[in-house]
Amino acid sequence: MGRSSGGKLTHSRVLQAVKNPVYAGAYAYGRSYDARGVRPDGTVAATWVKRARAEWTVLIQDHHPGYITWQQFVDIETKLAANHTKAGFRPPREGPALCQGIIFCGICGGRMGTRYGDGGRVHYLCQARDANRTTTCRTVAAVTVDDAVAALLLDAVTPQQLKLAVKAADELTERYTRSHRAAELAVERARYEADRAERAFSNVEPENRLVARALEGRWEAKLVALADAEAALATARAARPPLPERDALLALAADLPRLWQHPDTQARDRKRLLRTLIADVTLLPETQRDEVRIGVRWHTGATDEITAGRIGPGRTPAAALDLIRRHGATHTSDQLAVMLNAAGLRTGRGHRWTKGSVARVRDAYTIHAPRTVAIQDGEVSVKQAAAELGIPADAVYNWLTHGQVPARRAPSGRWCIPWDPDTQAIYRRKVADSFRLKPVPPSPAASQPP
Repeated sequence: MGRSSGGKLTHSRVLQAVKNPVYAGAYAYGRSYDARGVRPDGTVAATWVKRARAEWTVLIQDHHPGYITWQQFVDIETKLAANHTKAGFRPPREGPALCQGIIFCGICGGRMGTRYGDGGRVHYLCQARDANRTTTCRTVAAVTVDDAVAALLLDAVTPQQLKLAVKAADELTERYTRSHRAAELAVERARYEADRAERAFSNVEPENRLVARALEGRWEAKLVALADAEAALATARAARPPLPERDALLALAADLPRLWQHPDTQARDRKRLLRTLIADVTLLPETQRDEVRIGVRWHTGATDEITAGRIGPGRTPAAALDLIRRHGATHTSDQLAVMLNAAGLRTGRGHRWTKGSVARVRDAYTIHAPRTVAIQDGEVSVKQAAAELGIPADAVYNWLTHGQVPARRAPSGRWCIPWDPDTQAIYRRKVADSFRLKPVPPSPAASQPP
């Protein structure tokens, strides 16, 4: 099937196959039509317009052996439509953000996107913030929302809750059954009328051509009405998919927390499970700075509002923040991390302290790092060396980071460069060998070695 026309099986050819009813053993005609219009300049524009399946001219199922069944064809068609992002759908995608695609901003009403940062940090960011730079919209750590929503989901999917849900589903099934009865009676009445029209046409004498033609037209009209009634009944029956078995649901509820937390469970599987019950999530306007209000709308139409504490520097324990403030001016971030871990203190998320986590607390609370003058006689700083060479300081930092030039790292983390003639020759050779750097003569105000 993939190489019938002499070409390779590509993505577009697969889509052509699964979208074509011929591969499902059906014959179809009139799936689209040529629409023509006149442009303002007088030329004719022609486009192909697809028709809905109910408007196809001819559709004969089981016309010939197919590669897939008609039900598989319909399921594939439904799946492809649900994955069509340009039509507004948001299928589960890769990444750990649990509410990706179904989370909205409660301030501007826009959809919130997902942003992945360094160290695996994920945030939900209001799209209006990027487009308009508004001050009312905001960003929030994904783990803050995801943990709260996941806990709400697991609390809802319990054996007790499922028993109530199954009971409500049984009542709903009875309601659907009563509504289907009207469609079934309509089919029976249409079939009876079609049978009467057929008998009337069969009993007419052949020489009564006018009467036969009128009865034949009436019979055809009754057959069309019967087909419409049967289609309406099939639509009514397909409106509610069959529920899983009750025992299977209760077993899933008992085992769901373990499956949810299992390391082999993929993030996409968790998203699919979440979306079977939850329609969307909205970040409501906060009433307190360190809390996030989350609105959850279930597919049943019910809503819940939950509150979660923000993580990050704003949730740093008071004892840890006090230690960083007392020793921040005299100790580096590495030294402070060692002190915090030795004291048994943890970050706002309960993790061990690292140089990066201490640096983020410094930035949030404007706690300056020590600026001890560690440059000795015969040494220069990175900025002084860059000024002497007439190049940006970033280039020197890049060489030092990759160990391409000699330098000394002070305990405070500051780079100290021995500015003797041999070292200067190495740095000037690096500049000469670079095709990006174009050194300029040092200005008279350039710093001199101490």
